[in-house]
Amino acid sequence: MAIPKLNAKLKHNLAFGSMLLMFGSFCFTFYSTFEVPLTNTQQATVNAFIAQASLQDLSLLKSSNFLNTESWFPLVTSAYAIGIAIQLLLLFSGYQKLKQLKKANTITVSEEWNKIFQTILGQLNINKEVKFFLSARVNVPLVIGYFKPVVLFPIALATQLEIKQVEAILIHELSHIRRNDYALNLIKTFIETLLFFNPFIWLAGKFIRIEREHACDDLVVKYTGTPLTYAHALLKLELLKDKQAPILSLAATGTNQHLYQRIKRITNMKTTYINAKQQLVIFALTLSTVLSLAWMNPKKPAIKKAKSLSTIDKIATENKSINNHLVLKADTDTTKKKKRVVKSTITITDDNGNTKIYNSIKDLPDSLRSIVIRNKFIGDSLSAFYSSKEWKDKMAKIQLNAEDMRKRFESKEWKDQMAKIQLNAEEMRKKFDSKEWKDQVAKMQFNAEEMKKKFESKEWKDHIAKMQLNAEEMRKKFESKEWKDHIAKMQFNAEEMKKKFESKEWKDQMAKIQFNAEELKKKFDSPEWKQKIEELKKLQETPEYKELKKKFDNDLNELKKQKGIKNDITFN
Repeated sequence: MAIPKLNAKLKHNLAFGSMLLMFGSFCFTFYSTFEVPLTNTQQATVNAFIAQASLQDLSLLKSSNFLNTESWFPLVTSAYAIGIAIQLLLLFSGYQKLKQLKKANTITVSEEWNKIFQTILGQLNINKEVKFFLSARVNVPLVIGYFKPVVLFPIALATQLEIKQVEAILIHELSHIRRNDYALNLIKTFIETLLFFNPFIWLAGKFIRIEREHACDDLVVKYTGTPLTYAHALLKLELLKDKQAPILSLAATGTNQHLYQRIKRITNMKTTYINAKQQLVIFALTLSTVLSLAWMNPKKPAIKKAKSLSTIDKIATENKSINNHLVLKADTDTTKKKKRVVKSTITITDDNGNTKIYNSIKDLPDSLRSIVIRNKFIGDSLSAFYSSKEWKDKMAKIQLNAEDMRKRFESKEWKDQMAKIQLNAEEMRKKFDSKEWKDQVAKMQFNAEEMKKKFESKEWKDHIAKMQLNAEEMRKKFESKEWKDHIAKMQFNAEEMKKKFESKEWKDQMAKIQFNAEELKKKFDSPEWKQKIEELKKLQETPEYKELKKKFDNDLNELKKQKGIKNDITFN
């Protein structure tokens, strides 16, 4: 934002570098602040400190910033675990969608499109093997995969875009492969998943997505030299799409607002995708982060470096009493009789006679102090809990329930119920010991053995192998190029038939046939035609017609005899 004239590639690299820097800082902070849990010996030493420490020292620590901050740690870690689970669920959902897209049926592109695709690969100096297919499962062009990348182009757009627009979109998608954007997007997604709570990670991710598309747009304009054609292609893609691309894929389109800014940028119109409202949000996030860091890191008073726990551990392992090394000294101020102030000190002496004195638990090292505080307040909480009215009422209720249970177990109804259960158990035992049950179990075992022999026989294994072979052959057939081309040809022919039946010529022809049939029907139903048929019937009933018909039949039979034709063949 400070240097707006930088090209999109450099802005993308700066945004990606800032995300890596934030992730590296997170890893360094985690490594530097992680504490290894104490051993049993060290824990015993800390318990000895607790036994010798005064309640006054513990009460001083109760209001410290360290304790107030540490009390929120379980809630923070629980929220972080839930957030990580949600992010992983979203990531797994996106991965499943990509698998479905890869397994979906695809159609081989035409020879003309394939030539354009291979030409663009050569222009961009891409040496990888990149596959190009048409798919009905996507509605925007996508790039999937890094080692074996695949470009999927929606079938719905195959007839909607001009060849120049298709070339521009393919350059954009192949630019992602040339720039290794898929691998970088995986790294970005991993960091965003791990550091989802950091708003600056998402802000950097937004800049990466924006500048990644801008860099690919610059390559398209560089190789085609027709920004208006590319802008029209993007507009068509936006108008025809109806759902969002999977999270791990790289699509040519984006959000509506971002697409509008890209088109303005492609056509050399001055614009910025960071408005005043977004700048205010960035400033507020920065201020809140600074304040949170100041709260999480309060100023600590300088303390003298204590002996490491290894010294105390060494003393304890040599079976020396801890009381010989920890000495509490009390200085009593007797000038005032009404108020007495007792100051406790903690003294640690090693084997060489070196002594280290701590005025209070607050001066102890962080590793010892945090454990002392935690154990103290756990004990106070448990003591308060067991002395509370709620706990006493609960114990009284438990005793009352126990008495009710004792009375119930000693009642006649319970004893009768137990006797009935014993009787049923005896009946069950007799049944399981009977010859009929044993014969039935033996028969079941025999049948199971027969089934086992059948499933382990060579005939069954050959049958299963044959079924697997046939299934494999069927799978290969349905996944073969010939079958897919056949299906594509059937779809194409069906589309042609649909177009023919919906064409104006076919509809006119059907209308004409229907009209002729209607006219013919009207003619046969007309009074004139019926009158002609009636006159013909009357003519056939006249003696003259019958005489001529009889003479015609006799002459016909004579002609048949002369020609050697059998009389069983008749003509009506």
